[in-house]
Amino acid sequence: MRNILLVLLLVFTIFSALGQTEEAKPIHLTGVILDAENLEPVPFTSVLIDAGKRGTVADNTGYFSFLAYPGDTITFRSVGYESRDFIIPEILEGDTYSLIELLVRENIILEEVVVSPLPEMEDFAETMLKQELTDLQKVKINEFKKDLNQILNQQHERDKYYYEQWRYAKLYDMTGIVPPNNFLNPLTWSNFIRDWRSNQNKD
Repeated sequence: MRNILLVLLLVFTIFSALGQTEEAKPIHLTGVILDAENLEPVPFTSVLIDAGKRGTVADNTGYFSFLAYPGDTITFRSVGYESRDFIIPEILEGDTYSLIELLVRENIILEEVVVSPLPEMEDFAETMLKQELTDLQKVKINEFKKDLNQILNQQHERDKYYYEQWRYAKLYDMTGIVPPNNFLNPLTWSNFIRDWRSNQNKD
C-alpha cells in the first residue's frame, strides 16, 4: 500500500511539472498605431483582447503597452478607421514583442445634401412654420409650456405685493392722490370670503 501511494504521488508530481512547463507565460506587448496613408499617429485607439474583455488605450502619440499571451487576438479600433485584428505568434523568443499597426481610413458615403439660401426672412419663417412636428416634439413643447406657465404664476404670486406697491407709487406720482386702502374696502372682503368658501368646497 505504501509503494502504491509513492507511485501515485510521483505520477501526480510529474504531471504537475509538465503542466507548469506547458502553461503559457505572458509577454510584454508594445507598439505604435499609425495612419496607413500618411503614417501619422492615431491617438487614443482602443487595443482590445478577447473581444473586448481586456485591453488598453493608446496615448496621444499612438503608443500602447500591456501584457498579453502568445496566440491572443488583438483588435484595434478607432473612430473613422477600419478595425484591424492581429494574432500574436504562438512561438516567440523572449518575453517581449513589438509591432507597428497601420490603420486604414474608413470611407463613408453620405447622402447628397443641397443647400439653397432663402431670399427673405419672411420666406425663412414661412418655411419653418410649414414643418410638421413629430409627436415627441409636440409632447415636449406642451410640457415646456406647462412648466413655463407654472413658473410665471409662482413668480407672479411671489411678487404681487411689490407690483401693487409699485403701481400705487406710480399712481400717486402722476395724480398726487393716495390710492384707497383695499383692506377697508367691503367689496374686497366680500370677494375674499367668496373665494375662500369656493376653495373650501373644492377640498
